[in-house]
Amino acid sequence: MKKLILILFLILNSNAFSQQIDTLKIIEIPKSYANRVGEPLSVKKDSLYIFRTPEVFLVNKKSFLAIKNVYQSTIDQDKMTKELIERYTKTLRRNIDLERRLKINFTKTDSLDLIVYEKTQATLDNTQRALDYTISSLDKATNSLELVEKASKRQRRKSLFQKILIGAAGIGAGILIGVSL
Repeated sequence: MKKLILILFLILNSNAFSQQIDTLKIIEIPKSYANRVGEPLSVKKDSLYIFRTPEVFLVNKKSFLAIKNVYQSTIDQDKMTKELIERYTKTLRRNIDLERRLKINFTKTDSLDLIVYEKTQATLDNTQRALDYTISSLDKATNSLELVEKASKRQRRKSLFQKILIGAAGIGAGILIGVSL
């Protein structure tokens, strides 16, 4: 009888255990979960899990939130860094374009400066020739004035000498007339 009770007890216990296993929810984690990207699965109390993955890392909620915050701040920093790089690249491209335009403007300015320099040089050459001609004309005019001045002095002396001669001739004629009469 003891055997019968023991067998009966075993059957009842096994039946009770089998009912408890049936009421539990069995969740199978496939092998592909190892390559999954995203938030991890949340494990519930009183559930049975079968892991087909080679490794499993268990993390409590606080640790998971801390890791998530670090990850999120890293992503935000990456976005900010990417935005800074994009802005720097735009600024750099704009500066390169401005430098290219500035070089073109300098080239144009240099060519204009060269043209202005050549025209100024030609004007200076013409002015120098005009000054040389003016100086030579002034020299000739000075020489002419000196000749005119000498001629006028000669003329005044000649005129004075002629007046003296005429006066002397008049006196001589008057004396001759006076003596002859």
